Amino acid sequence: MPTRDEINATQRFGTRYGIAATVMVELEQAVLGTAYGANGYTPLGQAEMLIRVLALQPGERLLDIGAGCGWPGLYLAARTGCRVTVTDLPIQGMRRAWERIRSDGLASSSAVVSTARHLPFRPASFDAIVHTDVLC
Repeated sequence: MPTRDEINATQRFGTRYGIAATVMVELEQAVLGTAYGANGYTPLGQAEMLIRVLALQPGERLLDIGAGCGWPGLYLAARTGCRVTVTDLPIQGMRRAWERIRSDGLASSSAVVSTARHLPFRPASFDAIVHTDVLC
Protein backbone atom coordinates (compact mmCIF):
# COMPACT_ATOMS: atom_id res chain seq x y z
CA MET A 1 0.00 0.00 0.00
CA PRO A 2 1.58 3.32 -1.04
CA THR A 3 2.01 6.02 1.55
CA ARG A 4 0.47 9.47 1.17
CA ASP A 5 3.94 10.86 0.31
CA GLU A 6 4.40 8.23 -2.41
CA ILE A 7 1.01 9.04 -3.90
CA ASN A 8 1.79 12.77 -3.86
CA ALA A 9 5.22 12.25 -5.43
CA THR A 10 3.74 10.02 -8.13
CA GLN A 11 1.18 12.67 -9.03
CA ARG A 12 3.56 15.64 -8.86
CA PHE A 13 6.46 14.09 -10.73
CA GLY A 14 4.32 12.01 -13.09
CA THR A 15 3.00 15.19 -14.65
CA ARG A 16 6.51 16.65 -14.90
CA TYR A 17 8.03 13.51 -16.43
CA GLY A 18 5.23 13.30 -18.99
CA ILE A 19 6.26 16.63 -20.51
CA ALA A 20 9.19 16.74 -22.90
CA ALA A 21 9.17 20.50 -23.43
CA THR A 22 12.00 21.83 -25.55
CA VAL A 23 12.73 24.61 -23.09
CA MET A 24 13.17 22.09 -20.24
CA VAL A 25 15.61 20.03 -22.28
CA GLU A 26 17.55 23.15 -23.29
CA LEU A 27 17.68 24.33 -19.68
CA GLU A 28 18.89 20.94 -18.49
CA GLN A 29 21.58 20.90 -21.18
CA ALA A 30 22.77 24.39 -20.21
CA VAL A 31 22.75 23.84 -16.44
CA LEU A 32 23.61 20.15 -16.03
CA GLY A 33 25.45 19.40 -19.28
CA THR A 34 23.06 16.61 -20.25
CA ALA A 35 19.55 16.09 -21.61
CA TYR A 36 17.81 13.12 -20.00
CA GLY A 37 14.43 14.71 -19.48
CA ALA A 38 14.94 17.47 -16.90
CA ASN A 39 14.44 15.05 -14.06
CA GLY A 40 17.33 15.64 -11.70
CA TYR A 41 19.90 18.03 -10.39
CA THR A 42 23.00 15.88 -10.67
CA PRO A 43 25.43 17.69 -12.98
CA LEU A 44 27.46 15.78 -15.51
CA GLY A 45 30.61 16.23 -13.41
CA GLN A 46 28.99 14.45 -10.46
CA ALA A 47 27.81 11.62 -12.71
CA GLU A 48 31.40 11.22 -13.91
CA MET A 49 32.53 11.19 -10.26
CA LEU A 50 30.08 8.33 -9.58
CA ILE A 51 31.75 6.33 -12.34
CA ARG A 52 35.14 6.81 -10.68
CA VAL A 53 33.98 6.24 -7.10
CA LEU A 54 31.92 3.14 -7.91
CA ALA A 55 34.54 1.83 -10.37
CA LEU A 56 31.73 0.50 -12.57
CA GLN A 57 32.79 -2.15 -15.07
CA PRO A 58 31.11 -3.77 -18.08
CA GLY A 59 28.58 -6.38 -17.03
CA GLU A 60 28.27 -5.24 -13.42
CA ARG A 61 24.75 -4.58 -12.10
CA LEU A 62 23.78 -1.07 -10.98
CA LEU A 63 20.49 -0.08 -9.32
CA ASP A 64 19.40 3.56 -9.63
CA ILE A 65 16.62 4.28 -7.11
CA GLY A 66 14.37 7.27 -7.75
CA ALA A 67 15.71 7.66 -11.28
CA GLY A 68 12.93 9.82 -12.69
CA CYS A 69 13.45 9.48 -16.45
CA GLY A 70 16.69 7.54 -16.06
CA TRP A 71 19.32 10.11 -15.14
CA PRO A 72 22.06 9.40 -14.10
CA GLY A 73 21.76 5.59 -14.17
CA LEU A 74 21.32 5.26 -17.94
CA TYR A 75 24.24 7.60 -18.52
CA LEU A 76 26.43 5.52 -16.20
CA ALA A 77 25.48 2.37 -18.12
CA ALA A 78 26.17 3.97 -21.49
CA ARG A 79 29.59 5.21 -20.31
CA THR A 80 30.77 2.07 -18.48
CA GLY A 81 28.97 -0.89 -20.04
CA CYS A 82 27.38 -1.82 -16.73
CA ARG A 83 23.79 -3.12 -16.69
CA VAL A 84 21.48 -0.70 -14.92
CA THR A 85 18.00 -1.06 -13.53
CA VAL A 86 16.35 2.32 -13.00
CA THR A 87 13.41 2.53 -10.62
CA ASP A 88 10.86 5.16 -9.68
CA LEU A 89 7.16 5.46 -8.94
CA PRO A 90 5.85 7.67 -11.77
CA ILE A 91 5.16 5.44 -14.74
CA GLN A 92 5.65 8.44 -17.05
CA GLY A 93 9.30 8.64 -16.02
CA MET A 94 9.84 4.92 -16.46
CA ARG A 95 8.27 5.12 -19.95
CA ARG A 96 10.76 7.83 -20.88
CA ALA A 97 13.56 5.73 -19.41
CA TRP A 98 12.49 2.77 -21.58
CA GLU A 99 12.56 5.04 -24.63
CA ARG A 100 16.09 6.10 -23.71
CA ILE A 101 17.14 2.48 -23.12
CA ARG A 102 16.00 1.62 -26.65
CA SER A 103 17.45 4.73 -28.32
CA ASP A 104 20.82 4.32 -26.55
CA GLY A 105 21.02 0.58 -27.30
CA LEU A 106 21.17 -0.44 -23.63
CA ALA A 107 19.45 -3.78 -24.19
CA SER A 108 20.69 -5.28 -20.91
CA SER A 109 19.24 -2.40 -18.88
CA SER A 110 15.69 -2.08 -17.56
CA ALA A 111 13.19 0.33 -16.01
CA VAL A 112 10.95 -0.79 -13.14
CA VAL A 113 8.09 1.06 -11.49
CA SER A 114 8.65 0.62 -7.75
CA THR A 115 9.15 2.44 -4.50
CA ALA A 116 12.43 2.32 -2.62
CA ARG A 117 10.51 0.86 0.34
CA HIS A 118 9.42 -2.20 -1.64
CA LEU A 119 12.03 -3.07 -4.24
CA PRO A 120 11.15 -6.24 -6.18
CA PHE A 121 14.70 -7.64 -6.17
CA ARG A 122 16.48 -10.36 -4.23
CA PRO A 123 19.22 -9.34 -1.80
CA ALA A 124 22.67 -9.01 -3.40
CA SER A 125 21.18 -8.57 -6.90
CA PHE A 126 23.37 -5.52 -7.60
CA ASP A 127 27.03 -4.59 -7.42
CA ALA A 128 26.29 -0.91 -6.73
CA ILE A 129 23.33 1.32 -5.88
CA VAL A 130 22.84 5.03 -6.47
CA HIS A 131 20.00 7.36 -5.56
CA THR A 132 20.69 10.93 -6.50
CA ASP A 133 18.25 13.77 -5.97
CA VAL A 134 15.87 11.67 -3.88
CA LEU A 135 15.03 11.39 -0.21
CA CYS A 136 14.01 7.88 0.79
